[in-house]
Amino acid sequence: MADTVNVPYKSRWIGGMYASLTVFIILLFFILYLFVEPYMQALNGAVLFIFALMLFITISFYTTKYKIEDGFLKAWSPFMNINLKLKNVKKVEKILVPIHFRVGASLYSGNFYVPSIGWVMSIITNLRDAVLITTKDGRHYMITPSNPKGFIKKLK
Repeated sequence: MADTVNVPYKSRWIGGMYASLTVFIILLFFILYLFVEPYMQALNGAVLFIFALMLFITISFYTTKYKIEDGFLKAWSPFMNINLKLKNVKKVEKILVPIHFRVGASLYSGNFYVPSIGWVMSIITNLRDAVLITTKDGRHYMITPSNPKGFIKKLK
């Protein structure tokens, strides 16, 4: 099987939210730096840390890719790493991104609790259709490749 790299469609509003929040935090940092008394400068360190974290998340959101190489599905985000052996895949299906409860620090990656499925390890960049992968040991993974049907064929 040839290696495949899929660059997913990125939701404008999710990406815009991350970028806007990052800009807001840097503006907050400058305001605190200019106007807060010197004894409050410790607060600037916390804001700078949050800015760096948000910048890291924003950049990783825009560079998300799903790779099929050497018999593995690989994807990475700051809060989730998928390294799934294709031989362990039991079922692959295209679904709408379900309503879920987010557990973790970002909207686009981490562990989601989906009431009809259970816990799902996810790296999603949009709220359109997704690919749900179920392994032989009952774990669930959700990704959002740009061409779900074509990507499913490559996973099988």
